[in-house]
Amino acid sequence: MVLSAEALRTGTVRVARERVRISKRIVETTRTVEVPVRVEQLVVVHEPLGPDDPVPDVDPTAPVEELVVVLHEEVPEVTLRVHPVELVRIGIDTVPGEVVVEADVRSEEVEVDERPARGN
Repeated sequence: MVLSAEALRTGTVRVARERVRISKRIVETTRTVEVPVRVEQLVVVHEPLGPDDPVPDVDPTAPVEELVVVLHEEVPEVTLRVHPVELVRIGIDTVPGEVVVEADVRSEEVEVDERPARGN
């Protein structure tokens, strides 16, 4: 007669555990910067004439000449430029661990009935 018994064998199988989504977002902030600007202003200088300074002849009936001067100002100009600031690398680590496995195993046993033999 051959007796058999169950043996507990263990191993591992790789199964999907979870899904991870990675995305990036743009965060907007407001920056305040003082920009120096220049503005042209018209300056009129009045100089008194001395007694020996020549006086141009002015015809009071002649039309008055108009002098046109264009004044300029600087205005801030804003431009944005995107440049890389950080490199992010993503990897996967395998963390070792242990899990306790418990299972019931069966084995066959022989029962011997010891009865006296017939004829004795």
